[in-house]
Amino acid sequence: MIRNESNQGQSAAQGDTAQGAAATRADGPWTVRRLLVWITSFLEERSVDAPRRTAEILVSEVLGVERLRLYMEPDRELEAGELAALRALVARSGRHEPVQFLVGKWPFLGRDFKVAPCTLIPRPCTETLVEHALAWYRERGAGRAEVLDLCTGTGCIAVSLALGMRAIARPPSAGCKPLRGADPAPALPTIDRSAPSGDPVDRRAAESFDGDVRVTASDIVAEAVVLARENATRLGARIDFRTGDLWSVIRADERFDLVVSNPPYVTDAEYAELDRNVRDYEPASALCGGRDGLDFVRRVVQGARAHLRPGGLLLVEVGWKHREQALALVSDSAWRGATVIKDGEGIDRVLAVHRVG
Repeated sequence: MIRNESNQGQSAAQGDTAQGAAATRADGPWTVRRLLVWITSFLEERSVDAPRRTAEILVSEVLGVERLRLYMEPDRELEAGELAALRALVARSGRHEPVQFLVGKWPFLGRDFKVAPCTLIPRPCTETLVEHALAWYRERGAGRAEVLDLCTGTGCIAVSLALGMRAIARPPSAGCKPLRGADPAPALPTIDRSAPSGDPVDRRAAESFDGDVRVTASDIVAEAVVLARENATRLGARIDFRTGDLWSVIRADERFDLVVSNPPYVTDAEYAELDRNVRDYEPASALCGGRDGLDFVRRVVQGARAHLRPGGLLLVEVGWKHREQALALVSDSAWRGATVIKDGEGIDRVLAVHRVG
């Protein structure tokens, strides 16, 4: 039944786009200018969020140009193949499919990350967490640091930290350093010659050090780890990726200077009220944090007690109503300096606290 309804909706949307094309084709060729006007109107009628911007993104994607280029060549005519590809994207957008999934990528802190329905789309509010982490690294004088990113998703946090810390640790006078991607192939254990004889270590973890920084990232969704590794490789970040449930993939003896996480934190009540483009297309497993939204946040904080070095920093993205509850999780003597940082829109967003040491 669901599949049939979906097919009917798809046919209706494609019919609408075809009728619109037929109704206006007599007015002249399909130029960028005319397409933007028509697509915007089509999406407005279906209550799609940001219809004009979405129209610009779809047209620029089909043409393979930057959005600004559309206004430099407004009378450019699209070829038949381009129109067919655009028509298919507009029909999907009319069903509220996120534009990020339609184009397969989305920017985060100035870098494009590949996106897919297996995990969340990067959002600007999460950039606050990364910016604070990089400021902390700079203020501590850079140097050696071991970083853990739990619930990595697309890898946008882990990759941004790896590349950002590399830039901070390496002064301009040091010259250029070739970018090196993470090895996507599994690696066998090897022997660390600096350790006692016969003490095996994970070679991939050792090789994930980039200068003085090592970033480890994990996710319970195997497809998300594959996606994150692709993003890291393409952008030149060296990261030790692991697949598993939060702390289950971290050895008992592993310690980190910085632990970051953007875990699921939407409450059950909030999930029912999410916009269609989020609720119907992004995975519930990456959104839902239980009745109060803090199920995973609690687990991140609890595990950090054992795996964060004295003086280390914990940064966790939380929901906009979670300020007091999040602070209560780190109110005991194991922590100091707890605060909740506001994002660029002035909304409480990131729990920040140091491990006592």
